[in-house]
Amino acid sequence: MNNMLKKSSFLKRLADFWFGPETTYEKEVYLSERRFWMREINMADIKELLTLEREVYAGLTPWTRSAFLLEIKSIALHRYLLLEKDEKPQAFIGLRIHGRDCHVTNIAVKPSLQGTGLGTFLLNEGKIFAKENNCQQMSLEVRVSNLGAQKLYRKFGFVARQIKKKYYDENGEDAVDMVYEFED
Repeated sequence: MNNMLKKSSFLKRLADFWFGPETTYEKEVYLSERRFWMREINMADIKELLTLEREVYAGLTPWTRSAFLLEIKSIALHRYLLLEKDEKPQAFIGLRIHGRDCHVTNIAVKPSLQGTGLGTFLLNEGKIFAKENNCQQMSLEVRVSNLGAQKLYRKFGFVARQIKKKYYDENGEDAVDMVYEFED
């Protein structure tokens, strides 16, 4: 019997590693008069996240399966949140804590839902996560050509710090480095 319990425990830990533990952060949210389910991203979501990326980034996938895998399984303090409707990803955000900075590693909203408040909602969730972890700021990089995202970030309170030359590997595009400072 003890041996069977040990096997069961090992299999659960192995499944948690590969597929993610049972979600601990989830809730129902209403945005723009639409009902969404928000939860932590797990390994089983990666394929659909890549599909959403292709839709958002005109056929490109800025993040690979491996990049998502490394982030989701990182030992660094992080949170990856997914907004779903009818069990289909509509938007997501990735956040990683570096000292007193909460870095937005990735954020994407389905094109048909851009401008409906989902991006702002996810940034606010990031702000909550950052404050829970005593961060003094949030930071991110955005393509210089992505004026819509820059507008969202400025409206949220981010300000440009600098231009990072040839930041994006696939085409050498520059990035705007932006920061949002928390008030004390």
